[in-house]
Amino acid sequence: MGSKEQWTINYYCKDINPKIRKLLEEIKKKHGIDFEIIQNEPWNEKKDKEIYEKYFKPRSRILKKRTGKSITELRSKRAGHYFVSIPGTIAIFRNNILEYWELATDEGIKFLERFLEKGGF
Repeated sequence: MGSKEQWTINYYCKDINPKIRKLLEEIKKKHGIDFEIIQNEPWNEKKDKEIYEKYFKPRSRILKKRTGKSITELRSKRAGHYFVSIPGTIAIFRNNILEYWELATDEGIKFLERFLEKGGF
């Protein structure tokens, strides 16, 4: 990661997972990468929609190539509701541009553990 680049990790959630918080703190301590926890409590779909539309939707193609997952996983299939905060989403930004994302599930925890070890994705 270049020296002029500003990396941050955003954790969007309704309820904070303490294991994810601890990993984010460890990543900051070891690699100097700032993080922000954006808690949507009580849950408000409008907030999730704003995050989805602002950060995820414009980068959908590149994110699919990098993650192998469609951002439509953050929406309900039938009704089209937005669920960035449920179960939660880990988003990696470089210079305020979304570069990678993972759901805050067991996969997301494994991703953060690898990130902590390697200092990147």
